[in-house]
Amino acid sequence: MKSDRIIAGLLFFCLLLGVTGCMEAGNAPTQSQVAGLDKLGEVQVFSREEGSGTRSTFAQLAGFDQNSEGQTDLTREDAAIKNNAEEVIEAVKSETASIGYVSKGALADAEGVKALSVNGVGIDTRNSQYPLSRSFYLVYSGTLSELEQDFLAYVHGAGQELVEKSYVPVAKSSTFLSNKEKGRIEITGSTSVAPLIKELAQAYMELNPNAVITVVETDSTDGINKAMTGECDMGMSSRDLEDYEKELLDYEIIANDDIAVIVNADNPLSDITLDLLKRIYVGDIQKWEELNCESR
Repeated sequence: MKSDRIIAGLLFFCLLLGVTGCMEAGNAPTQSQVAGLDKLGEVQVFSREEGSGTRSTFAQLAGFDQNSEGQTDLTREDAAIKNNAEEVIEAVKSETASIGYVSKGALADAEGVKALSVNGVGIDTRNSQYPLSRSFYLVYSGTLSELEQDFLAYVHGAGQELVEKSYVPVAKSSTFLSNKEKGRIEITGSTSVAPLIKELAQAYMELNPNAVITVVETDSTDGINKAMTGECDMGMSSRDLEDYEKELLDYEIIANDDIAVIVNADNPLSDITLDLLKRIYVGDIQKWEELNCESR
């Protein structure tokens, strides 16, 4: 009996410590807590560079894209900036207390990281309720050449079979017969869209050996701008176009993608809400243990 009272006292003491920590943070404790978050310490936030379509879409969907003078969005100033999904994955893999976001397609062979469910919806379910979904675009200005038309016909037809391997297709895959047009196409822009376009371009060139398609990775805004000025034939964008961009460019949706929120594989967290993502990325939440004081 005495040992039972001692054990009960210890359990009460541990619970009291958890409650006290939440109260010190100015929050009420939740009934469901994730063991081990308190051992992770400060949240290490990774974000993408300005001009990234993934960054602008993530900020918009998570609710912190309100622009202020000199700011692209409200991402916290101490966030470490990475220039592509591979850099984000490698950084999160290397930092146990880290969090980042990448295209779902970039996770195909990733190790050492895991994708969180968001608002209770997992990224692997192709659930229409997943809250961080977006489209991939090819944009262009003026009349397409016969070669460019042929390539887009492939992308929206037989190419959708390739799209479906890692993304959500926008059309049913269908048979395709190339016109074998000669020429070159230069496509510039989003590093998130580029891997898919490279795969589609390679498959198309096997069907049409007279074509040469080059893909240059920069960012979505650069791709859009260069398509406007004629510095490339097509631009790649992983964000929606602004109204003025839609007026100046034609655009095609080639695939739908989800933005994965990733943490280190050793992080015990499995689910997070959009509101908590916002609070992490604007700097309102500094430590992982604070999530135990909130509703995830």
